[in-house]
Amino acid sequence: MGRNVYIAYLLWFFLSTFSGHRFYCGKITSGFLQLGLFWFGSATAVFLIGYVFLAIWLVWWLIDLFLIHSWVARINEIISLEHSISDSKKLENIEKLYELYKNGAISYEEYINRKDMILKNI
Repeated sequence: MGRNVYIAYLLWFFLSTFSGHRFYCGKITSGFLQLGLFWFGSATAVFLIGYVFLAIWLVWWLIDLFLIHSWVARINEIISLEHSISDSKKLENIEKLYELYKNGAISYEEYINRKDMILKNI
C-alpha cells in the first residue's frame, strides 16, 4: 500500500509543527531537524532570537508545499518496484516447485500445499 498525496497535504497543514508530512513521506532526518527548528524557535521566541528560527522554519514549511507531491510519487514508485520484484521471486519459486513435481521429487499434494503457501504471501 502506497502513500496518499491528500493525506500528506493534510499532515502538512494540520501537523506541520510536528513535521508529520515529512515523517509520512519518509524524510525522517529532515523531519527531526524541522521539528527541532520549530520548537527551538518557539522556546526562544521570548528572547526575540527565536523569531529568526521560526522564519527559517516558515520558509522551509512553504517550500515543502511544492515538494510533497514528488515525494509521494517517488515513494509509491519504490513500493511498486519492491512488490514487483517480490512477486517475480515468488513466481520463480513456484516454477522450481513445479520442476520438482514434474521430476517426481515431490508429490502433487505437496506441490499444491507449498504453492498455496507461497501464494498466500502475495
